[in-house]
Amino acid sequence: MYSEKIKPILEDLENKNIDLAGGSTVGMVLSITNSLISYICNLTLGKKKYEDVQEEVIRIKKEAEHLKEEALLSIDKDKEILEEILDSYKLKKEKPEEYEKACKKSVDFCYKVTENAVKTLELSKAISKVGNKMLSSDFKICKIYSKAAIEASIVNIRINLDSLKEKEYIQEIENKIKKWQELE
Repeated sequence: MYSEKIKPILEDLENKNIDLAGGSTVGMVLSITNSLISYICNLTLGKKKYEDVQEEVIRIKKEAEHLKEEALLSIDKDKEILEEILDSYKLKKEKPEEYEKACKKSVDFCYKVTENAVKTLELSKAISKVGNKMLSSDFKICKIYSKAAIEASIVNIRINLDSLKEKEYIQEIENKIKKWQELE
């Protein structure tokens, strides 16, 4: 049943004429991860065993729902930015500044997505401390997906950093990347 619902999305991802790519899949992974966090919250809320953590679970659920919406928006935004990069790449020799501008826009966008992935990782850790312990494998899955989204976003950042010339900006982003990679 659900496999049929997701098939059109996968077909779009496979379609060479539709510019969905790695960044869009990061948005998909983050939206799914935050939905899984909400699921854990839903199976924790109202349970007598967890009544002393209800406020924290409500806070986590609310933040997960917000991050899910941000992630969903990032799917289309990534597609839009990718199209801009591909269009400017065709004119890279004639208008190198346009290509660099598109790459910087992509870095800034991927930076924001990475920050949301880090927030998702933090929520994954938070729910693992207070959530329904019957869902411990789901806690771990959320952490793994969050880390994967962080790493995938870093790949997208770095590929676009290679096209930039602003050394201070590049160094600032690289410093942040190092901190992200040290997250556990």
